[in-house]
Formats: sequence, C-alpha cells, structure tokens
Amino acid sequence: MTDFEKYVDDSDECVYAFRRACEDMSDVKFITAERKISELLMLIATSSKLQAIVANASRGFDFKEAFVKARVKAGKRFSLLPPVKPRELIAFAVNLLFAFDTRAVDLQDFLEEYYYSGNGIGFAFTAFSRNVIVPLGDAVVGELRAFSENARVNTPASSEPVYEVEPYIPEEAVADIVNRIADICDIAEQSAELTQEEREEIYSISGGLADSVRKQDIRMVRTLTVGLRGVIRSCGMADYLGEKADELEETLRHFGV
Repeated sequence: MTDFEKYVDDSDECVYAFRRACEDMSDVKFITAERKISELLMLIATSSKLQAIVANASRGFDFKEAFVKARVKAGKRFSLLPPVKPRELIAFAVNLLFAFDTRAVDLQDFLEEYYYSGNGIGFAFTAFSRNVIVPLGDAVVGELRAFSENARVNTPASSEPVYEVEPYIPEEAVADIVNRIADICDIAEQSAELTQEEREEIYSISGGLADSVRKQDIRMVRTLTVGLRGVIRSCGMADYLGEKADELEETLRHFGV
C-alpha cells in the first residue's frame, strides 16, 4: 500500500460530505473559489466511492462534445445548460472543475462569458455553483444510493443502476426560458399580420406557460407548450414565430421536459 492509499476512505460518509461541500459552494466568495474547487476535487481523490462513481459516469463521455452541446446563445454571450442526466452531469461537472483547477480554463473568463452578472463576478460564481456544483453533489449521492440498492438485490456490479430523475429546470434557466416566452409575445404584439384574437390567444397561453415554468409544474409546461405550438401553427406568422417556438422547445427538451 502506498502512503497516498492510506488516506483513501471507503465509507459512504465521504459521498455525503462531498454533497455538503457542493451545497456550501453557493455561499463561497469568488476570491476563494479556486481553492474551494481544488478541495472538492481532493475529496474525490481521497474517496474510493467517489472515485468509482466518477469513473463510472465518465466511461465513454466526451467532454468537448458535451460542452459544445451545453452552450446556448443568449444575446451577445452564451449561457450554459449542463446535462440533466445524473451520470452525464457528474462527468461534465468534474471535467469542468478539473479544467479550472489545472488552469486549462480561466475561471473568471468562463464566468464572464457564461454566467455574466451586472452585480459582479461574485454573483456570477454563485449562479454557476447553483447551476452546476450543487446539482453535482445531489447526483453523486443518487448514484451511491443506486449502487447500494443494486447490491441489496444482488444485481451484478457491472449492471447499470437505473433510477428515475424528476425533470427540473434550474433557477438560472427559468429566467432564460421566461425571456424566450416574452420574446414570442413581443413579436406577436408588434406584428400587423396577426388578428387581435390570435394575439390574445398567444398572450394567454404564453402567460400560463411562463407561470408554469416558474412553478416547476412540468406536466402543465408540456401541455401549454403543445398548445402554444398549435396556436402559432395556425396564425399568420407561423414561420417566424415557429422558429422562436423551436428554440423554446429545444431548451425545454434539454431538461427532459
């Protein structure tokens, strides 16, 4: 046994400690962010359970391809929509944190591009933590529980753990989606091609859809998205508004909605 191996912990508690550390990241000041990221990665390095979870999630994962898919145009900048499937999120988040830790990606430049906030870099890091790091902690605990459940029912270790993930729209993505819905309403308001009845119907469905997104009422979001698509398909600006509806639906699909 090497000296380093003496510090590797086999307990489940390390995984729960990792989640607590992830949750705490949303309160971390930017000036200490890089050090805290290094500490998170060290928790993985010193836990055999975390190592196994990350290795299992990373098998066959292409970070560069996933990062390209996660980038979403938001005005003059891009925003980031990380994967929502637990294993993909684990692989994506850990690769990203490692890139920061090794200085392959500059953390401040990244935040200013994908999580820009007029309130400063500290707010941007908080948004990033809530969008990527906090969900990472939840995902690794979910994987641990799935492994434990498989062990209880004598499922072979090589089998894929399966568990249902309730669709969830992160707080930062909610604002982006609501803005996309508002854009559709703005276009409808300025168009001379729509009748007042068509315009009011778009307003009504869009308002309900935005409210459902804020409330995380996924079933109603799905229903109203289909309704909005139907109204747009039948109106005088079907092609142009249809493009905006496509962008909205693509974003929602990203979160399993």
